[in-house]
Amino acid sequence: MMSEKEAGQSGGSPQVGGATVSDIQELIRRKEEIEAQIKANYEVLESGLQVDDEIVEFGSVNTQNFQSLQNIGSVVQHSEGKPLTVTVIRRGEKHQLRLVPTRWAGKGLLGCNIIPLQR
Repeated sequence: MMSEKEAGQSGGSPQVGGATVSDIQELIRRKEEIEAQIKANYEVLESGLQVDDEIVEFGSVNTQNFQSLQNIGSVVQHSEGKPLTVTVIRRGEKHQLRLVPTRWAGKGLLGCNIIPLQR
């Protein structure tokens, strides 16, 4: 049986508990990739619709032509799989978002409820 030092000198990969150093390095690389993916997904969620966002434009529906939530429902139904521009006022600042209505496990295509603003 060789020691780690001898294995390293003879060209073999040193082993730690049955895994080689290169196995561990590969696992660390994969972990970092997954963490980067999680961070990117979190940033997408953070930049999407949030509670208390005031929608001022949803695709072709805006404050001038809005009559009821059915207007937004119609835009969503006709935009499945296609990006929609949505403008919101969030904490006093205007933000432009891109949403892609998509089928998911829950109800509807947006994954959220939109309610009329009571003034």
